[in-house]
Amino acid sequence: MNSLPGRTPVITGHYFNKHQSANPLVRMLVNRYRLALQRLVTDLPVRSALEIGSGEGHILTYIHEVRPDIHLVGSDITLEIVLLGSMQAKTARWCVARAEKLPFRDNSFELTVACEVLEHVVDPKVVLTELQRLSKGYCIVSVPNEPLWRVLNIARGKYLCDWGNTPGHTQHWSQRSITRLVDRYFYVSEVVSVLPWTFILALKG
Repeated sequence: MNSLPGRTPVITGHYFNKHQSANPLVRMLVNRYRLALQRLVTDLPVRSALEIGSGEGHILTYIHEVRPDIHLVGSDITLEIVLLGSMQAKTARWCVARAEKLPFRDNSFELTVACEVLEHVVDPKVVLTELQRLSKGYCIVSVPNEPLWRVLNIARGKYLCDWGNTPGHTQHWSQRSITRLVDRYFYVSEVVSVLPWTFILALKG
């Protein structure tokens, strides 16, 4: 956890690293998540992609598995996380940057990616504006599907004092509400429900 004086502490990275879980059920869900992402990416006519909030680098790795031709750039908010992620996604370039203000020119990437990032930020509209600014073609977003996400946390006995809300999740969307939000910045092309997440593939207008 990182914090600045006078600001609410910010939880960085995944509070629970599902991508490396030994739990058979979690592994099954993560595999479905990986396959859904890879299906969306496989046939996209893109050669460059930026992922924000790349964390440990798993999303970049999943993309590289099916599209090694894509020039990948990962980013996160601390050097510690970036160094950790670069050990996992070694073929990507990395930078330390906040999702609200990224150090790239307009239309720098054919694809922008924000997988399980928007629920952590103070103002998702600012982040989506940046994703729109930097993309010259496509955007992929994924978020937990609420309230199902919290219901499943409660079912496994987690975060009961906060009604199943994962620490660090400050935003919550149903499939309909996240689609409506993304559609304000992009043209939503496809919405995919992958229990307990929602994926959106969108086009820049």
